[in-house]
Amino acid sequence: MKNEAQFFLILIISAALLNKLNVNAQFPEFTFHTIGHTEQMMLGQSSLADLDNDADLDLIVGASGSTIWWYEYKSADNWKMHIIGDDAYTDKGGVAFDVNGDGHIDQVSGGTWYKNPGNKTDSWERFENGVIFSYDNIIADVNSDGKPELFAMSPQDGLFVYFIGDKPEKSWKKVRIGDGVPGGIFPNGAGDIDSDGDVDLVRSDVWYDNIKGDGTKWLVHRTIRYVESTGEFARSSRVHLADMDGDGDIDVIQSTSNSASGNMAWHENKDGKGINWYTHHIATETEQDLHSLCIADFDNDGDLDIFSGAGTMTGELYKRGFIWENVEGKGEKWEKHEILFKKECVDAVAGDIDGDGDIDICSKTWKDDEVYYLQNMLMENK
Repeated sequence: MKNEAQFFLILIISAALLNKLNVNAQFPEFTFHTIGHTEQMMLGQSSLADLDNDADLDLIVGASGSTIWWYEYKSADNWKMHIIGDDAYTDKGGVAFDVNGDGHIDQVSGGTWYKNPGNKTDSWERFENGVIFSYDNIIADVNSDGKPELFAMSPQDGLFVYFIGDKPEKSWKKVRIGDGVPGGIFPNGAGDIDSDGDVDLVRSDVWYDNIKGDGTKWLVHRTIRYVESTGEFARSSRVHLADMDGDGDIDVIQSTSNSASGNMAWHENKDGKGINWYTHHIATETEQDLHSLCIADFDNDGDLDIFSGAGTMTGELYKRGFIWENVEGKGEKWEKHEILFKKECVDAVAGDIDGDGDIDICSKTWKDDEVYYLQNMLMENK
């Protein structure tokens, strides 16, 4: 009888542990909130940053060649709109960072940048920096001096890195890296591909080696072959660099954009040098223009998941937003979770917006003027 009681006690404990694991393993829900309406279309320039130094993330968006706004986060259903400035010399590229080193986050939008006054009542000052009219903008420290440089790309002008210098109010020094394509370095195409300690750059179907380590000379490697190579939007993609399989080197995650039926994959950096790659297909012929790509641990299980959203070329019936759960943590098995329905999603950005310990998503539409917030309910429902 004693052994039988012990056996049933073990069964009860095991069942309880299994039930706990199943509850914890549930993928989080996301709640949709409208942030606001800009009354202008063609929204780009996505960034999340703490613009008012209040320890939470605010959202920056801007219209093509026009106005830039920032939305102050107060609560999930309460965002206050502020205007950063007008006459942005950019297509859809824009990035927020501290340009002048004064401790306040500024906004760079292609050939213009706007100085954060440090409070919410004063106007932002506009400067012209000599940067190209940009489809994509990202930042990285390419010369290891502790300050970021700006990457700018357009299919017409090419791909450049800009060095800001001690007087950012004047034109920035530029170095041409290569040809431009209609999207291929945003949101995070910069990283140490060859494991030599400096920052390299991926542009859709090629990567550029920062061969002197200071951003002044770049060598092209044509070892990444994935995106479409013909048509009006040839070689267009969204790109993110991260260690997807946890082996200590940088891999490339990529989604086809500006296509009515995009594909998504990650390219394993087999030799850690960027020469030998193995492509892991995540989704093919999705019937979506995969114009949003966010890489983060959305379920707090210690590995990287992927968010993809449907851009403007997606048919109205197919506009969706999915998180692809990295089931085993090595990028070999993926489970799709729909978190956005019949909503356009252009260049989404991810971060812990409400400061509760899980990763949220902000995005906006292109064909109309809606800006929205996808709140990760993982911690609220825990």
